[in-house]
Amino acid sequence: MLFGFYMANKYLTKNFTVDELKCRGTGICDMSPSFLERLQLIRDDFGRPLNPSSGFRAPEWNEKVSSTGRTGPHTTGHAVDIQIFGAEALELIKIAQAHGITGIGFKLHGPREKRFIHLDDLTAPHPRPNSWSYT
Repeated sequence: MLFGFYMANKYLTKNFTVDELKCRGTGICDMSPSFLERLQLIRDDFGRPLNPSSGFRAPEWNEKVSSTGRTGPHTTGHAVDIQIFGAEALELIKIAQAHGITGIGFKLHGPREKRFIHLDDLTAPHPRPNSWSYT
């Protein structure tokens, strides 16, 4: 179980903290335990730190920051955006797919600090597998 020991130290997993995955608008961190386990396995296989730029989003916050409104992937606790660029992005995508990630969004243009890969493991009714790019 991920939460027992790690929550006492504000860690959700060995490598991911509440602060980096909580909603930027509300401070709520309602990440799915199964998604966190998957994310940690991805991190373990990647072998380097991953820098989340967005994790859980409360519906009211998601409505303000995303075109997906109050029901986007981040509102389920089954999605994360990872800041990454270059060859590492392709490596991360391959590892994520091997661990059952079914939704992958790409924003790999613009300033480096604004580039990211969206990862989620949603299933029906969301069409999966799915990939997209952000403008």
